[in-house]
Amino acid sequence: MNEHQMSDPTSDTPRRGVVYVAWGAAHVDVARRSAASVKKSSPWLETAIFCAADDDTSGFDMSFVVPDGLVRPKVDLLWQSPFDQTLFLDNDTIVRDDLQSAFRLLEKYDMCGAHVILWHRPRHTKTWQTELPDAFPEINTGVLLFKKNDKTTKFFKAWSANFAQAGFKVDQVTFRETLWASDLDFYVLPPQFNKRVYELSEPIYSDQPRPRILHLNILRPQKSAFKRWLSNLIR
Repeated sequence: MNEHQMSDPTSDTPRRGVVYVAWGAAHVDVARRSAASVKKSSPWLETAIFCAADDDTSGFDMSFVVPDGLVRPKVDLLWQSPFDQTLFLDNDTIVRDDLQSAFRLLEKYDMCGAHVILWHRPRHTKTWQTELPDAFPEINTGVLLFKKNDKTTKFFKAWSANFAQAGFKVDQVTFRETLWASDLDFYVLPPQFNKRVYELSEPIYSDQPRPRILHLNILRPQKSAFKRWLSNLIR
């Protein structure tokens, strides 16, 4: 495992990177494929993964062990990113284009994320403590861009505490309410930075902007040989 490398406090250039959290060899393999797509499209970015001590971490610049006892590790670990500016990606992602324009948003905002695409459905309108307007929908926490500062650290620690107290299996309910109560400067990314539906017309012709980050269920670990083959076609 690589040692925890911290940013140089004397440098004026922020350290930028992509962080993954994976549990189990199959999920690490999927994250490794995503990290390779980062290196292909944005070679200026470093990659780091939080995983088990005995996982194969080849393909990542850094690796860290997930502590025992965490119910949903990403909720507890994101504030511990080794980077000054971090893009957290779920493992079932592929980066399709350079991400410099996204990281430029951190010149102005503390954190960025995209809305869930089916925000109107009951599973995305659950309430924990605060009834919120539906014009403030859930954020998909599988693609989060943030810079390390007091406000984001405070937010992540509050989210972790709220998630533990609320008892939901999903983390987006408490993320939404924690965000509502926070003082973060938050920006909503265009959907192409968290593309959840891959349309057949896109590789051939479409007036829509091309996806920058694919975030698809088919990219998760698959038991079916056909689905594994289909997943591996997406690059």
